[in-house]
Amino acid sequence: MRAHSVAERLSVPSRSRSGSATKLLLVASLAASAFAATSPDPAAKKITYEDDVLPIFRDNCLKCHNPDKQKGDLDLTSFSAAIKGGGSGATLNAADPDNSQLFKSVTHADEPSMPPNAKLTDRDIATIRKWIEGGLLQGVNSKAIAANKPAVDLAIKSTNLGKPDGPPPMPGPLPLDPVVTSARGSALSAIAHSPWAPVVALAGAKQIVLHNTRDLEFIGVIPFAEGFPFDLKFSRNGKLLLASGGRGGKSGHVVVWDITTGERVITIGDQFDSVLAADISADQQWIALGGPDRILKIHNTKDGALEHRSKRHTEWVTAVEFSPDSKFLGSGDRNGGLMLWEAATGHEMFSLPGHKGAITAISWRGDSEMVASASEDGTVKLWKASDGSALRSLPAHPGGALSVRFAHDGRLVTSGRDNKVQIWETSGRNVRALSFTGELPNRVTFNDDGRKAIGSDWAGNVIVWDTQTGKVLGDLDATPPPVAARVAESTKRIAALQTALNQATAAHTKVDQEARAAQAKLDQARKSLAETRSRLTAQGGEIIKHSEQIAAEPENAAAKEKLGKAREQVVALEARIAALPKEIAEATRQAAAANKKASEAKVVVVDARATLTAAQASLARWQNVRPTAAAKPAAGKVSLIP
Repeated sequence: MRAHSVAERLSVPSRSRSGSATKLLLVASLAASAFAATSPDPAAKKITYEDDVLPIFRDNCLKCHNPDKQKGDLDLTSFSAAIKGGGSGATLNAADPDNSQLFKSVTHADEPSMPPNAKLTDRDIATIRKWIEGGLLQGVNSKAIAANKPAVDLAIKSTNLGKPDGPPPMPGPLPLDPVVTSARGSALSAIAHSPWAPVVALAGAKQIVLHNTRDLEFIGVIPFAEGFPFDLKFSRNGKLLLASGGRGGKSGHVVVWDITTGERVITIGDQFDSVLAADISADQQWIALGGPDRILKIHNTKDGALEHRSKRHTEWVTAVEFSPDSKFLGSGDRNGGLMLWEAATGHEMFSLPGHKGAITAISWRGDSEMVASASEDGTVKLWKASDGSALRSLPAHPGGALSVRFAHDGRLVTSGRDNKVQIWETSGRNVRALSFTGELPNRVTFNDDGRKAIGSDWAGNVIVWDTQTGKVLGDLDATPPPVAARVAESTKRIAALQTALNQATAAHTKVDQEARAAQAKLDQARKSLAETRSRLTAQGGEIIKHSEQIAAEPENAAAKEKLGKAREQVVALEARIAALPKEIAEATRQAAAANKKASEAKVVVVDARATLTAAQASLARWQNVRPTAAAKPAAGKVSLIP
């Protein structure tokens, strides 16, 4: 039955009832309408912990999450304990169920699943969602907890944190003979680029290879006698290069060099297994490292002493990086565990849940406000450093994200098992895919100004891209040959380049002669047109002259004969003038084509000569190389603190 409006009720006929009864009925109707308008909608009932959520926890969760048995250090028997969270921190984020670990656990969207062997009903899950969305009310008269949804698009505050005054540090004299040579490349474990100089470091067996990313020239080699380097990092000022690695199951170290001198300044670690990840803080007071022993360690750089150690990781530590402001330290492990620490004290700040696969890389944005993590679960996640909250999850590489790196301007470059190298904005927009035809791009980074990206594949190829176009600019040699081999190779190459230059010169000479001939033919056609027009004008004058003579002497036979010949000449000249434009057009086309060929051939000659000159200069460089002694560890205690 349709509900009557108040106006309709007021107009109900009263013939069948008394006036007073009618008035009472109308008052009751008005009161009912007012009550219906002001009463709360049952569907809008406040969801509270005490009335709605605790009963669900009591039936399904409190067996494992009570004061006597706090699985995961989580107690759900009281409101305050539930809000406090567990051993990994808060599990509830007011107004944001999708970023609340407890909600992800009860929906089985993330580990650990709650309950482990069953799942709550859809009705119970909806109740918990509404409770979180409503501000985590304790009771009907409680005040909602303020929402703490992080801003996704944090504006980058600084792009030059750590930039040194004056010219950026460039490598000094380094050994040019490699420690190890190989006919075939292998996957690089690490690539690092100086934050301020055009220098990239490539990890190889027992050595680190440096190249200039401005001209893609080989700079030199830094020996790593400790074994195989697994991680490389430049200091935030670009002067120091850190390498961590060792020999699996035997030893592990972290070594730091001054790239301007090539000298070792400190060696830290002395582990019983390889050091898989390490970094040096921007203030150069701390070196953090981790590896298969699952322990995160922080050493001071004054004497290398161990200051802090943590056993919070449950699997191999695979990624370690300090924030650019030296306040925080991020670490990740092979179980997907990701944590933020206070660098100076080693105290755990936040556990960042969400990854379901091994952490493969960590990168901090230049202003230290945001940290990115890549994982074998295929995602790259962005986190807010100040409170550990999740900002965004990028479905970057199905099958596994293997690398992530920030540029100074906040862009990210990633690579993964889907055989793609991508550039992203922190908003989640995929900016560009870089051209890649290799096999499994496992490492990638930006250069110092962000205009190039450098990446490696599973076969050991190192590619350089233009980040604005996505096109390949060139490649780098991760396994440089010995100097003697370079000399022999350069000598052979120069001979081939000289032959190519000779051939290009001969080809240019030929087409240049053809162009000159075509131009001469065109010039002749144009000259012929001008001469023919001049003769036509002259014959026109003859016709006028003879016509005037005949008018004066009608019987002058000689004048009549000359007039006839002049008219014949005019007809022939007009025909010639009509035909010449076509000849000129064809001659013009031929001359243009010949000149184009000549210009192109000249460019080939110029390029061939420039390539030969560069090769000759390179050969001279290698011929003048003198053996360079490997850098030795610095004697005594060395302080790296600026």
